[in-house]
Amino acid sequence: MRYFSTWVLTTYGVLFLLGCGAYKAEKQESLLSFPELGTLVKTKGDIWYTAAEQIGIPKWSVLKVDVKQLPFNKTSYYSYAKYMEQAGKINSISYNDSLPYKPKYLRLQLLDMLGLTQLLNNEQHDDLRSYISNDDGYKMVTGLNITVPEVEMPGFLQAEAIQLQKDAYDNIILVVINGEFEKHYFFSELHVFDYQYANFCWGEDQYHNMIIENLISEGQKCPKGTYLKASKVNDNRSYLKF
Repeated sequence: MRYFSTWVLTTYGVLFLLGCGAYKAEKQESLLSFPELGTLVKTKGDIWYTAAEQIGIPKWSVLKVDVKQLPFNKTSYYSYAKYMEQAGKINSISYNDSLPYKPKYLRLQLLDMLGLTQLLNNEQHDDLRSYISNDDGYKMVTGLNITVPEVEMPGFLQAEAIQLQKDAYDNIILVVINGEFEKHYFFSELHVFDYQYANFCWGEDQYHNMIIENLISEGQKCPKGTYLKASKVNDNRSYLKF
């Protein structure tokens, strides 16, 4: 009996270690990959980490992008340095909080949230809305923090326009436009170290079809009469009928 108990404990111990190993591998992979701008993600998280799994790309052809140059602070630099270390890449940016000069990074953000909301509500996205309305963990990636070589920084800051486009294979390309000159980047070529996403605020149109009323940043509240959980739209309709 004692041998059986020992075998059971050993087996559970091995399974636990294997489970921990798989969990750590999943965690490591999630920390090394970031979703692309203009895509849909499914957020997942627990007490140890939060990650996002890219699940799809809405049917858009071109999206306008804004760029801002921001100085690193302790929080943003920690995110950058942690990513570079975990990715096994050389960290060429030094940071000292006590010095007046702070190195810079770029934040890419989607413009025209109203236009993007209207795009997501058109007929070709009916199936997509039906799918993501089942879980409030689905988000829209609206911002990315990136670093680029110092010599390429002016090209972004002085650009006449920056756009998201798609190539013939539906891959997302960041296009920096300066006059007749265009430079194309795949996101895999950039050092993306953080991202921002928008939540969906749900409501319904005059025909009681479920629609996205607003896209709001993390931490914001949905406007009155709209809901983060799509199921509450139906609940509210049932309450009004009652």
